[in-house]
Formats: sequence, structure tokens, C-alpha cells
Amino acid sequence: MDARLPISVLLLVRDEVDDLEQLLPTLAFASEVVVVRDPRGDERVRTTAERLGACVLDRPFDGFGPQRAFALAACRCDWVLWLDADERLDAAARAGLATALRDAGTTTHFRIARSTWFLGRRIRWCGWQGETVLRLFRRERARFDAAEVHETVAVDGAGPGLLPGCIEHLSYRTWADCVGKMTAYASANAAKAHRQGRRAGPLDVLLRPPLRFLRQYVFQLGVLDGAHGLVLCALASTQVLLKYAALWDLTRADRSR
Repeated sequence: MDARLPISVLLLVRDEVDDLEQLLPTLAFASEVVVVRDPRGDERVRTTAERLGACVLDRPFDGFGPQRAFALAACRCDWVLWLDADERLDAAARAGLATALRDAGTTTHFRIARSTWFLGRRIRWCGWQGETVLRLFRRERARFDAAEVHETVAVDGAGPGLLPGCIEHLSYRTWADCVGKMTAYASANAAKAHRQGRRAGPLDVLLRPPLRFLRQYVFQLGVLDGAHGLVLCALASTQVLLKYAALWDLTRADRSR
């Protein structure tokens, strides 16, 4: 008898060879792992994922929302678990999945706590404390939005339930990771805000970054995370600066037409 759970794990990848080597063996509880790969990335991703038992599909990346919608359509199990390559379920979460599915009843989706790491240290404050994310859901009740970044999944039906355990998010491992994500998210979020009809001026560029730093470092207790908290909050405020500077530039271009 197959002891695996009726779960499809959904992963998006590009160059994360080492992450797949670590993550995929921990997903043996799932009936299938669907990996959607950007073919412009490292070819070793495909060979690594297939060697470790995953189903690999190629699709040029055009945003996280559309990419995840494509992956969701390829999943075959009743339940879908959405993970990123740099995330790991802890032992309590893996053990709790079977119980959650067995006792789900009419519940169609579950949230789970997530703890994020920054430059090798778990961040306990900075506004990241108490985070839960919706990651387990019934396939036929779910749909992803079309957002380029910070995509979300909407699920019809009762819920959310709360899974035991935690997702360890091993993000921002190097300074290059931090800077790359900061600039990419700033640009994408500015473009998204512009498409939504939002505009910005010099006051946004002047005031929003220090207000973000004040909120995260002081009011959300980033100061308690020591030097890591200081750097994280400074980067967050810099990302806000870059976002609103880009949005201001787009606003100026609109007015000059």
C-alpha cells in the first residue's frame, strides 16, 4: 500500500540546484512533486529534480502568479502544498500533514507559521514575528492571482485551519541575495502600483523610507534583533526608497505625455 499522502507539492525554480538537493528528499510524504522550471536557468535543475523523483515542466518565467497558476494546473492530487525552494517544513509540520488531511472535514485550506532567516540568523522581530502563510489547499478550490511578485492564492470554502509546526524560510543568505531581491522587488512593486493607478511625488520619496525604518526597527521591535535587525530594517527602508523613486519617475513620465 502506498503510504504517501494525497498531496502535490508545487515548486518554482530557476537555478536552485543545492536547494533542490536538500529539499526534495524531505518531501517523500507527497504523492507527487511538480517542479516548474524557467528554461533560461541552470540545466542542472532539471536533472537534479528528475533524479530525486520530481515531475519537471519548463515554462519561461513571466511573473510568480502566472507561473504558479501553470504549476497548479499540472497538479493531480486533491491537496496542494505550495513551497519555495528555500523553504523547509520542520518535523512537526511534516508529521501534522496526515492528521490535518484526515480531520479536514469541510476545511479547504490551511495556514502555517513561517520563520525567516536573514544572513544566517533567524529574525524574531522586525515585523516578521507571528507570520503565517496559506500553503495547503484543495486543488479544485484554489486559484492564483496574476501578480508578478508577492502572489497570493485565493481558496473558496471553509477555513483556514492552522497546521502544526513551522516553515523555515532560509532566504537572504548572502549580501548579494539581499541586494538582488531588494532591487528586483522595488522595481516590480513600483510597476504594479503604477498599473493599479497609484502615483508618487517627491514627498513619498522623502518621507516613506524613514517611516518604514521607524515602524520596523522601533515599533515592530527590530532593535531586539541586534545588528541583523538594524541592517534588515535599513534594507527595507531602502527598498521603499527605490520603489517610490521608480514610481515617481513613472508618474513624471505620465505627466509629460
